[in-house]
Amino acid sequence: MGCLKPTSGRKARFPAQSGFTLLEVMMGTLITAFVFAGVMSAYIFLGRALIREGNMEILESRTRTTLYQFTQDVSTAAGVSPTGMTSSSLVLYEPSSVSEVTYTYNSANGQLTRTPPGSATQTVMLTGLVSFAFGYFDSYGILTSNPNAVKQINITYTSSAGSAITGSIANFNVVSPRVILKNKPYLQ
Repeated sequence: MGCLKPTSGRKARFPAQSGFTLLEVMMGTLITAFVFAGVMSAYIFLGRALIREGNMEILESRTRTTLYQFTQDVSTAAGVSPTGMTSSSLVLYEPSSVSEVTYTYNSANGQLTRTPPGSATQTVMLTGLVSFAFGYFDSYGILTSNPNAVKQINITYTSSAGSAITGSIANFNVVSPRVILKNKPYLQ
């Protein structure tokens, strides 16, 4: 018959269980949460920046179109109508003196509109305007309020696109160069 021999160096009846302790799991979760929060904030920041850049591109494109049309109209104009010369409206008469181009800024809806000669329909040139003003200068470059002395005109405005709530708002400030009325005598 066999006899039972005591075994020496035998391990305990229940060996130590392998795995993570509660503290290790909590530390791992905390580190993962910090990394995830960093990635999410970078993602949100880059998304807002991309939207802002898109808004700036739209505002710049509208500005180029408006300044081109404004420059063409002022360059070919023979003068400024006395009744249409304010900081928010401009009426230019053409050399034939029968056709007028009208620019009007409406502060209530933040739009600049243009009414072409011989037409009653207005074209919206700019939207999202926060502020807008026409500047009238004489032949020496001095600000004037006399319609007969106006030889140079510029526009100054601030436009905005996007949303302040989402952080994607873009503001665009413009001060145009002075455009000379080429069909008006220089010293008039």
